[in-house]
Amino acid sequence: MNSRVGLHIRLTDTLIAAAEKAVRLQLPFFQCFFTRQETGSLISFTDQEIALFVTQYRERFSALYLHGSYWINLARVKNNGYRSFQREIALAKRLSFTHMVLHAGSAQRGSTKQEGIAIFARALNKILKHESDIQLMIENTAHANLSVGSDIHDFKLLLEQIDYPEKLSFVLDSAHAYVYGYDMSSHEGQDAFLQLVDTIIGLHRVNLIHLNDSSKPCGSCIDKHAIFGEGLIGEPLLRRFATHPKLASVPIILELPLLAEEQEKTIVQRVTRFTNVIPAEAGIHL
Repeated sequence: MNSRVGLHIRLTDTLIAAAEKAVRLQLPFFQCFFTRQETGSLISFTDQEIALFVTQYRERFSALYLHGSYWINLARVKNNGYRSFQREIALAKRLSFTHMVLHAGSAQRGSTKQEGIAIFARALNKILKHESDIQLMIENTAHANLSVGSDIHDFKLLLEQIDYPEKLSFVLDSAHAYVYGYDMSSHEGQDAFLQLVDTIIGLHRVNLIHLNDSSKPCGSCIDKHAIFGEGLIGEPLLRRFATHPKLASVPIILELPLLAEEQEKTIVQRVTRFTNVIPAEAGIHL
């Protein structure tokens, strides 16, 4: 069975261990950080581990997604983690990763969100001018105030300032959208959200879905994922979102809370089954 469903895998041991887990789960692709969640420090990979991964594991996956660390905040001029970004993307290229997912970050205190968007656009233009090996993907986020990219309208201002829009794509996170204030748990709210995304970004620019459930309520701006189908969005609406006709071929990453591998396997298999069957009538018209 062909699958468009992958998993975010925590690097608790080595990259090889993560790849072996992805193989056990029969994932077509996976996502990971290159930083330790406890400390935020960049994980060191030996030359031998990199060579082993590239020669023996890389070809098993159709794509590989690096999620940029939370130290990276390119919407600021100072303390923006740009060196961390450079190190991470250089390592990703050595490992033949295909995509890098970025949060836009948050504007500096004392400035406006619009100024943060302009700073982020300048940083992206500098990167995109020379980068062709890895596709950069901007993800919608959960937080309010000076955070860039939680409000989908932010992406309109961003795209207007991007010199190479054809090199940039977007990630839609269902839980982030929900806790920011887009009601993904109702047909009407979901339709309105997807219509907004199509108008502002264009659904053709959405090249990855983070299909996540939320344990926090709509509008709370608190990013805490629930076990898939057991949160406040619920499986029926997540299924509806993932099988929308204009998103039906978009790869999906599940970012689950800490679970046993057998639980992860069960959820991946369940989502794989329903994403391989597109309803004749999805109930959404754009």
